[in-house]
Order: sequence, then C-alpha cells, then structure tokens
Amino acid sequence: MDLEVCCCCWLLGSSLDSRMTLFLISLPLSQCVLIRTYMTAVTQDEWKKKLESPSREIIILHNPKLMVHYHPAATSDEWGSTPTEQGRPRTVKRGVENIAAEIPNGEPLQIDHLVFVVHGIGPACDIRFRSIVQCVNDFRSVSLSMLQAHFKRAQEQQHIGRVEFLPVNWHSSLHSTGVDVDLERITLPSINRLRHFINDTILDVFFYNSSTYCQTIVDTVASEMNRLYQLFLQRNPLFKGGVSIAGHSLGSLILFDLLTNQKAAPEEDEHKEGARTAASNRGVEDVKEMLKELELWEYWEVFEKEKMDGQALFLCTEANLKEMGIPLGPRMKILHYISSKRETQVCVRMACVHRGPNDGRNCQYRDIGLGQVSANYPQLNYKPSIFFAFGSPIGMFLTVRGVKRINPNYSLPTCKGFFNIFHPFDPVAYRIEPMIVPDVEFEPMLLPHHKGRKRMHLELKEGLTRMSVDLKNNLLGSLRVAWQSFTRAPLPALEAASTEGEAEAETSTEKQPDTKAEEPPPAVKEEVSPINVGRLNGGNRIDYVLQEKPIESFNEYLFALQGHLCYWESEDTVLLVLKEIYQTQGITLDQPLPGSQ
Repeated sequence: MDLEVCCCCWLLGSSLDSRMTLFLISLPLSQCVLIRTYMTAVTQDEWKKKLESPSREIIILHNPKLMVHYHPAATSDEWGSTPTEQGRPRTVKRGVENIAAEIPNGEPLQIDHLVFVVHGIGPACDIRFRSIVQCVNDFRSVSLSMLQAHFKRAQEQQHIGRVEFLPVNWHSSLHSTGVDVDLERITLPSINRLRHFINDTILDVFFYNSSTYCQTIVDTVASEMNRLYQLFLQRNPLFKGGVSIAGHSLGSLILFDLLTNQKAAPEEDEHKEGARTAASNRGVEDVKEMLKELELWEYWEVFEKEKMDGQALFLCTEANLKEMGIPLGPRMKILHYISSKRETQVCVRMACVHRGPNDGRNCQYRDIGLGQVSANYPQLNYKPSIFFAFGSPIGMFLTVRGVKRINPNYSLPTCKGFFNIFHPFDPVAYRIEPMIVPDVEFEPMLLPHHKGRKRMHLELKEGLTRMSVDLKNNLLGSLRVAWQSFTRAPLPALEAASTEGEAEAETSTEKQPDTKAEEPPPAVKEEVSPINVGRLNGGNRIDYVLQEKPIESFNEYLFALQGHLCYWESEDTVLLVLKEIYQTQGITLDQPLPGSQ
C-alpha cells in the first residue's frame, strides 16, 4: 500500500557553513526512487549506487548513513551570472549520531507581530539577484538570532515568541499586463542584456509615475497585503498581535502613498466632524460679515432661511440669488464680492506653489499628497502600528512633487510610527527630518551596533579627529605665545612694570581656561537637547543611519550599490525593527544599547 513518507531523519549539510537542514522527501513510497534504492542497498548490502533525477541531480549512496547530493552543472542565467552553490556536492546524513554540526531548533510557534515587506524595483532584491521571498527569509532568520541574543530573558519567561515577516510581490503582476511585449517591440537590439535589465528594473520607477500602471501597482500591493492578512488570520486564529509594514526603495514610496490616502480612525473622524461643524459656523459668520460690509444686512433672514454659509455662498450663481428673491442691485454686489474673493484665493494658492519655505507663515506647508499620481488608492483592512522604510527615496519624491516642507503637526492617518532607515552610502536613500525642521542642521540618529558599541574604525576616526583638533589648538597657542615673546621689546628701565604685566598676564591666562571650561557645557546641552521633529513618528526621531563596515569606509563609491541592498542581512536594522515592535508591547532589550533612543 502506498504511504506518504517524509524522510525527516535525513539531514542536508550546507556547502557554505556547518549548518544542517532537513532533507525532505514527500512522495508516495512506490514513486520515490531514492527510498526504493536505499531499501534495496540496505537489504542487499550493495552501496556506491548512483542515481540521476530528471532534473539532472545526482545522488550517490556511500553507506547506510551517508550519501552525497550533486546539483546539476552550473549554467548562466539571463543576467549572465551563475549561482554560487550549483555544482558543489552536499552531504546527506541519516540520523543525528556523530554530527557536530549545528542543527537549528526551528521557529517558535507563538507569533507576536506580523510585518508585511514590499520590495523595490525589479525582480531581484539583493546583490546576489535573489527574489523578495529569499531576502525576507534571511531577514526572518536574522530576527530569530537577534531575539535569542537580545530578548533572551523575555523568551525564557515565555513573554514573547517571534515576529513573522511576509513578502509582498508586485513586480510580477505589473509585468504580466503585457507591457513587456510592448517594450520588447521598441527596444533596440544592441547591448541586449543592459537594455533588458533597464526594462525589468529601472522602468518600474516610470511605471509608478504613470497613472495607468500606478493604479495596477497600488491595487496589487494593497490587495496582496489584505489577502495575506486574511489568510494569516485563518491559519493563526489565536493571533492577537499587531501589524506593521516595511518597504525597500520604491516599495517604501508605494506604502507611504498608500498610508497618506488611508481614511482616519473613527475617533479621528469625530474630531474632523467637530472641525467641520466649527468651520461651518465660521462660514455663517463670514456671510454675516459680507452682508455688513456690503450694507445688505436686511437680507440676512433670507440667507439664514436657505442655510447659507461661506462655502455655499461661493457656489451661488446669479440664478440662485434671483430664486432667493435678491434684487438686481444687491445681487450684482454679492456676485462681484464672490468673484473678487475667488481671485484672491487663486493668487494665494499660486503664491504657495512658488514660494520657498521662508516666504510667509501661511503658505510654507503644502499638502503631503501633492503631486501624487492620480489613482484610486485602496484601503487596508488593518491599521499598521509602524511603517519602516529601508533605503527610501520618499524625501526626494516629495521634493520633486513640490512639497518643500512637511507640517510638524502632520501624521499618517492610520499609522503612528515611521522610521526612515538608511546606509550612509546608499545612493537612493534621502532624509525626512530636514523637511520638517529645515532651519536646524542636525545629524540623523546613529544606529548602535547590535553587539553594543560603535564600530572600532568609527571610534578610531572620532578619536583621531579630536586629537588633531587638540594638536592644532595647542600648536596655534604655542606659536602665538612665541610670536608675542619675539615681538615684545623688554627695556631695563621697565623691568618692574614688565614683571607686573607678566604677573597680570599669567593671572589672566590662568583665568581663561576656567572661562573656557565653563563655556562648553551649554554647547553640550544643545547637542543632547531633544529635537522636535513633529508628529510623523509620534514626536520621536525619524531618520536612522547605519554604521558602515570598516572595509566600506575605504571607498564610498565602490560600496554604494551594496549599501542600497544591505538591509536584508543587517543585524542592526533587524534589531531596531524588533526593538520598536516589542516596545509597543512593553518589552525591552535585555541590555539597553548605548546611544539608542
């Protein structure tokens, strides 16, 4: 009888490290050639058998507890690259006896939080041309190791489980619309690989700025996240945690535009309803002021009967006023008043468009959604707790769209947290905080190293900088004293006076260090004083910069591309994500990292 067999007793060794993973075979017994061959070899004691699968994989059975697995010979893909692990033999062992390699324990069953991750341009997400699924798998693996290293106490007390990261793919849906066929028809035949790469990656930015394909992208992202959320709840009915979203590169801009177009929560709608009521009351007062200014107060009862406010007044035509019984003379006065007010408002709007951030207080902030592509942005079925942006060009796109400043009072309608995380050499990343506080120059928050200190080369660089400044100051001070001693002409008749002058100079020089020592504290206080960066992240800092590796500091340009694709395996990035997520649940790190907020 055919049975389902899962060979969980076979462990597959990695060709890159000492980790062992399960070598799974889930086939009926009669169809699994490997199982039948192994049973024959055991019963007849015949080894060194060689099997070749239809996919050209080769398996050699050496003894009852060891076989070697060969992948097919490496072949270049459409990009001209060859996978690194193809062609290398990998050992497959039966049982766990005499295995010194590390066998992972698996993921905790309890899920505390769900994070949807949206990729950027192109089908590949890192320097190894891996998909978003593979990169998110790495991100999840790093998060498990960070939980064991920095949340061990909470894990031992069973207060936390893990954070689940799910990938969201929109590239395949966009390029399945037939646009690739149209592009192929007009693409030149020369430098074929480069043109194909541009069509498959760089053009995604232009697609998002097209109203037609922008609608396809936002629909795909929102519907996929809603679908995955419902599927996740079906498979995890006991899940009570929150949901956050993360986007890399262009994916962060897509999520930002989605979040800015979400409808506010019900309690916020009540506040807006109250604001609309207050605005309506102000509109009624505007009508009263208009009638008083035009000396037409006797018609107030007519306007009050028709429930006219300022907004309704500006929509009135001559026919409407005539139906209300307003005579021709007053009617002309009111129409002229409405026309002049409209022209004034248009002029103010145009001034807001062309003015800089310092040209007037009333026009320095513009709508955060200004310049967005005309699209019907779908609504999400949940309210994200935090929005994480990795290597994000949001600041650049807002500036190109005409948004010079972000109102400090602005916050995302349904999301309270926003973190802009970037590598210092990332050519695609831009800051957000200078758009909120343009008058103050300050550095982004430096992400602490996950091992609890600043990288050695950065500490060395800062130490050398301080040392050079001190040497420069001391050298200039010594030269100044020497110059004064050479230019001074001492006279014998004035020895007593010069002695007194030297004594006064010495006392003054003794006092000067004291005054200088008293001056630095205010400067230090200014550095550590909190910076108000608005409500976009609940009053907390938004921009966070990673520490570059020692080898990356030798040449910024050489590691620029790697800087944009480094976030998937960055322990510092993952630790910040976990810290902020669990902080919403009242759970902190075992040991606070120095320099963390």
